[in-house]
Amino acid sequence: MKRLMIALVLICAAALMAKLPAGPCSAAAETKADWTVLFYMCGSDLESRYGYATENLRDIGGCYGPRLLGDERLEEALAQHLDLSKLYDRWVGSAVNVLIQTGGCREWHASELGMDIATGALQRWRYRYGSDVGKPGRFTLEQALPLSSMSSPETLSDFIRWGVANYPAEKYAIVLWDHGGGSKTGLFIDELYAGDVMRLNELSSAFRQSGVYFEAVLFDACMMANIETAYAIHEYAHWMVASEELVAGQGTAIDAWLQQLISMPECDGEELGRWICDMTQIKYANLDNKSAQQLMTWSVIDLTKIERVAYYFDILFRGVRLAYQRSPEFVAECAKNIFQSEHYGGSHDNMLDLAGVFYRSTRNSMLSSRTRWEMIDALMDAVVYCVRGSGRAAARGLSFCYATDFLPEELDAYAENCPSANYLSLLDAISPWTAPDRVYKSVRRLPEMDTIDAYRVHVDRVMLEDGTPGFRLDEGGDINVGAVRFRMYRRDESTGVTTALGTAPAYCDTGADPRGVYRMPGFGTWPSIDGEICQIEALSIPMGGDYDTLYSIPIQINGEAWDLRCAYLTEYGTHTVYGLWEGFDSDSAMFNRNVMELSGLAGREYRLMYDIDGTDSCTFGAMNTLPRQLEVENAPLPAGTYYMEYIIYDIFMRPMKLARVELRWDGRSATVPDGAWEGSETLSVADHYASDD
Repeated sequence: MKRLMIALVLICAAALMAKLPAGPCSAAAETKADWTVLFYMCGSDLESRYGYATENLRDIGGCYGPRLLGDERLEEALAQHLDLSKLYDRWVGSAVNVLIQTGGCREWHASELGMDIATGALQRWRYRYGSDVGKPGRFTLEQALPLSSMSSPETLSDFIRWGVANYPAEKYAIVLWDHGGGSKTGLFIDELYAGDVMRLNELSSAFRQSGVYFEAVLFDACMMANIETAYAIHEYAHWMVASEELVAGQGTAIDAWLQQLISMPECDGEELGRWICDMTQIKYANLDNKSAQQLMTWSVIDLTKIERVAYYFDILFRGVRLAYQRSPEFVAECAKNIFQSEHYGGSHDNMLDLAGVFYRSTRNSMLSSRTRWEMIDALMDAVVYCVRGSGRAAARGLSFCYATDFLPEELDAYAENCPSANYLSLLDAISPWTAPDRVYKSVRRLPEMDTIDAYRVHVDRVMLEDGTPGFRLDEGGDINVGAVRFRMYRRDESTGVTTALGTAPAYCDTGADPRGVYRMPGFGTWPSIDGEICQIEALSIPMGGDYDTLYSIPIQINGEAWDLRCAYLTEYGTHTVYGLWEGFDSDSAMFNRNVMELSGLAGREYRLMYDIDGTDSCTFGAMNTLPRQLEVENAPLPAGTYYMEYIIYDIFMRPMKLARVELRWDGRSATVPDGAWEGSETLSVADHYASDD
């Protein structure tokens, strides 16, 4: 009898479903759902080249609806002989609507999912989930629109308004899926509109125009867990889920967290955010993707608390401003401490962990211990949850853009999103850029940095005992020196071609001179793979005696350019390979999400790559077969002619170069041509802004 009753329930439910009209005017739309989840998928090259959007659509397509059999409400209804139609209405009322907009891509690969995604139109889809007893879900095309840029705020706001009007719910979530570039760049790259990008102020405008308050916003995009992004949308959403670091191409664990939401729609945005973080961490552990595991950062941010964080962010830079003229020594120490915070992405974006700044103490700090405690408390109050990999152990969930090395046009864009007038006025003083007039309605203008003598850098060149060039600074002249790198080049004696070997940290040797002499560490060896010297590019700048370095090695695999992402650990004197990374797009300046394990490409042909000095061309090393793991070790430099140059970074990490010098290496000792390395020089950051480098 019980089996018969259950069968009748299922038959009645199926009959009711058959009577429902399709489309936005269905009973499901007329009854408010618990959630409507909007996926805004700008496919870009992530889909056209790699099919990553299709992978995530497949994840969505694997989700099934709320259970009928085994549901407590069904059992209660059967026991109480409730009206089956009322039971079904209650079940429909707790549904989760899943809506998707596709665009911004030259080629889609989702035909296997029954989706004929057009490249010449914007399309809006609804996912109708199946049952957990074998009935698959399906995607239905709800609307097609003329093509427009997915990076346009009007395109985004129109999708939001459409979804909310046709599929109302108690709570709304939106997933912004594509590339992300942090505070400097924004997000989305529309392939069909010349790589059009949405800036943060445009994202804010889109949310404002939509008129919707979101329970949760998920950035399935790189480097968006920053204070500038949070501040840009804090009026339009409660919870933000994002990553400080690069996001692997497969994105978040949509199949897991969306299924959890469908099964437990009673949750709020914080619980949803925690599921996203945890399940994504589990996803890459199950995939055994060590690169994604080690460099992972995901956090849940309470946007109702972000104004307090922004207030103390401004207080931090107010302290730096006040000391700028009166105490350059303090400014130098504070700036160096700031830059020791954990870096994300790469060196050219300068995204730093905000907690690293708030936690780090500074001698003679103008900020009281109470103020610093308040800063930390504000941050902990806003970032309610954070997961991170072993290679990002210092991540605390929210970064900021250290925009001190930006060009004027880049600062124009950043100023639209920066929540601190004190910070912007400081950036005005230390660069050729001029802050907007609105900044000086609340703070006064500072003198230009080049006019203050304490910030000038005076260099004396010296020859070292091993025959290599070094330099020392005037006594007390290290106030405006934040870090020092050196760059190496090698000349091919047979062709005369000069190739880059890359950059590495120099260090200050105080053993022979109490003033300290900056030098190359251990000249004569260089990182290599299977005995072949590599080109290395440092992604982080070590400071304060810490010479651990995150760097990349350009490599070509089956004709495609990649970067090996590696780290040098000073304590152990070893190199660790994290995996493969596809670098960043030079047009949009956004990082590519294609990050993977070496094992995923094992057995393919590879060769090392080297930039040819002074050109956009490159040359290659020997062809080899890629193993499941590569070992990077220091190997002797071959005898020959090399060139090197020192790069001195000021306290705000702007580079100043010393002239390039020739080094002749016979395999045991180095020599420099007579008179090529002598004399003194005063360096200026202004030369950096005047250079195309």
